Amino acid sequence: MTSCPTLSDFDGDCKTDVTVYRPSTGTWHVLKSSANFTTSFEVAFGSSTDIPVPGDYDGDGKTDLAVYRSGQWLMMLSSANYASVISRQWGTGSDVPVPGDYDGDGLTDLAIYRASTGQWFIKLSSTGYTTWDTYQWGTAADIPVFQSR
Repeated sequence: MTSCPTLSDFDGDCKTDVTVYRPSTGTWHVLKSSANFTTSFEVAFGSSTDIPVPGDYDGDGKTDLAVYRSGQWLMMLSSANYASVISRQWGTGSDVPVPGDYDGDGLTDLAIYRASTGQWFIKLSSTGYTTWDTYQWGTAADIPVFQSR
């Protein structure tokens, strides 16, 4: 697999940073928009089979590094300077991660699309990820559309 571009604001300036996730090394490469794309940083986080799912999981206005690994969401929070990993279980290995702010609270919610049934399962950040919504929207042949990746 080659590098995967991500759509995210890692430096909090409300502009999308030029970012790729390199599965071969499990490394995120971010070219910062706040420095006119002249300054970058790299963070080793992930593996070759992970799916990048960046989002603002901690609500600080900056994108957090996150990967989806067979139903496990692993996140390195920007508010902790990407120093530690937290994890949450949501989904299965055959589900498609579709993170986004579905409840409008400014935090990224954990969401999956189950292609086999055309169902969306959204675990809500506004409830501390203790409740979820389920929507029937799609068929087995559909591809979910979302912005986080």
